[in-house]
Amino acid sequence: MTTETDHARPRGLSRIDPALRDAAAGLDIAEFHAESLPAERRRADQLAAERAAAVDVGTVEIDDVTIAGPGGHPLGLRLYRGPGPSAAPLAIYAHGGAFVTGNLDTDHPECVELAREAQCLVVSVDYRLAPEHPCPAALEDMEAALRYAVENSASLYADSSRVVVIGRDAGAALVAALAQRMFDHEGPTILAQVLHQPMLDSDATPSRREFQRTPGLNGPAVSRAWAHYLGHSTATAEYVPAHRANLEGLPPAFISCAEIDPCRDEAIAYANRLLHAYVHTELHVVAATFHGFDAVVPDWVVSRESVALHAQTLRRSFATG
Repeated sequence: MTTETDHARPRGLSRIDPALRDAAAGLDIAEFHAESLPAERRRADQLAAERAAAVDVGTVEIDDVTIAGPGGHPLGLRLYRGPGPSAAPLAIYAHGGAFVTGNLDTDHPECVELAREAQCLVVSVDYRLAPEHPCPAALEDMEAALRYAVENSASLYADSSRVVVIGRDAGAALVAALAQRMFDHEGPTILAQVLHQPMLDSDATPSRREFQRTPGLNGPAVSRAWAHYLGHSTATAEYVPAHRANLEGLPPAFISCAEIDPCRDEAIAYANRLLHAYVHTELHVVAATFHGFDAVVPDWVVSRESVALHAQTLRRSFATG
C-alpha cells in the first residue's frame, strides 16, 4: 500500500551511491506547479543562503553590482575575483534552478571555487525567472552580462579575449543558447562552453520518462519548467539548444551529467551531436549520482572532483586564448 508519505519520498534510492542516499532521501520532490512555486522558491533560497554563508571564500574577492539590463531593468551580477594576474580571464556563469528558481546564492560555492582554482573573474548572473519572465528574458540577461563584462573589461581588470561560459541545469541551457547566439551574430568570442547537468531539450527523452520521482529533479518537473520558460513561445532552436540543426562552428564543450537524472539523455545526445559536428567535446556521466548531487553533498570526494574538473577545463580553455 502506498501512503502519502511514500508518495512524497524520492524513488530509485537503491541505484544511488550509498554516500548520497541519506541526503537524497531527505530532499523534497520538485513539482514546479504554478501554485507550488512560491513555496519551492522560498525553500530553495533558504538552502542556498545557508550553503553560501558556510563557504570559506579565502583569497577570493566578491562584489555584488547592478547594471542596466535589457529594457533598462536592473540586472544583478556577482563578481568573484580569484588570485592571479590583474587582467583575469572571464567566466560568465548561469546558476541552476530549472528556469523557475535560483539566485546569486544558488551556485555561490562553485563560483568561489572556480575563481580560486582557475584564477579568473567569474561573473554570476541573477537572470530573470519564469513564468513571470518567460523566454527570451533570461537569455537576454545572459547576453547583457556577457557584453557588459567584455565592454568594461578594462575597468574590471579582465581579459576580454579569454571568455568561457558555464552553467548548471537551466543555466547550462542558457549558456549553450548564448554560445549559439554569439556564433550566429558574430558577438564576443567564446573559448569554451561548460554545461553541467544541462537541460537542453524541451522534448521528452527516455531518461525523462524513466526518472519520474528521482531526487534533485524529476521528469515531470523538467517538463513543467520548460513550459514555464517557453510560455507562449514555440520551442524553436533560438530558445532550445537541442533543437538547433547545425552545431558546426560552436565553441568546444565540456558536458557533465548525473546517471540517475532526467536530463541525462539530452546531455549525452548533445555531446554526441557536437562531436559529429567536429566540435571538440568532452563528456562525463557521473555514475550512481542524482541531479544536483554535488550541491547537496559538496564535501563528497566525487563532488569535489566534479568542481575540480570544471576548474581544470577553464584553465585549459584560457590557456588557448
